[in-house]
Amino acid sequence: MSHVCIEDPLLAFLHIGGEIMQRITKAAFVTFILMLPSAQAAPAFTALPTPFETRNGPVVWEATGPDALVIKAGPKTNWFVAPWNNKLADDNVPTLLFKPEGNFSLSTKISLAPLKRWDSGALTLFIDKDNWAKLCLENANDDGKLTVVMVVNRGDSDDSYTTMIAADKTLYLKVSRNNTGFYFHASPDGKTWTMLRAFSLKGDLAKLRAGLLAQSPVGDGMTVNFSDIRYTPGK
Repeated sequence: MSHVCIEDPLLAFLHIGGEIMQRITKAAFVTFILMLPSAQAAPAFTALPTPFETRNGPVVWEATGPDALVIKAGPKTNWFVAPWNNKLADDNVPTLLFKPEGNFSLSTKISLAPLKRWDSGALTLFIDKDNWAKLCLENANDDGKLTVVMVVNRGDSDDSYTTMIAADKTLYLKVSRNNTGFYFHASPDGKTWTMLRAFSLKGDLAKLRAGLLAQSPVGDGMTVNFSDIRYTPGK
């Protein structure tokens, strides 16, 4: 920061403030927004390493605790590349990402009250627009019962449904990496985990990001609550 002698204290404050604002990066701005005070000051969100990166703007990001976050997706938000025609691609889901270091695990408790079919909250792994994966708690059958759905995209998307149903519309999900392998898990209590899928991703793994998302493919929007968010490097 440059040093300029300004006698008027108010002008000095405005000058320094202007320089600081010019230095706020997009990632830092997201961090700033997550920590903005409301009528009652929101707690700092510290569960994931900074800086954050975003793909597609949300209606709302809100930190509700050091390890808890609310994401509200807008209407008709989806992330899927049709395997029968990869020109039919949707990619407008609000996603909060960070850069994990080496092997890691990322888990969270996901809760939502779906309004339309395919409303969901998810964990995601992202390398680039052609190489990514998501592990969703989703209203897949349009019956209000939330099941685990897995999508791995290597140019186009597969779509794998499980029979695991979330009690009380809440379930723990976990993604993890071990060298070039990636793993999806689910748990009713965050303690006993069932492995659902092992897979690989193409692309440059040095660009790997992990994170959270909310989507409402055919609905008017969806709010997802993420709590007990845990990032563990080295696992």
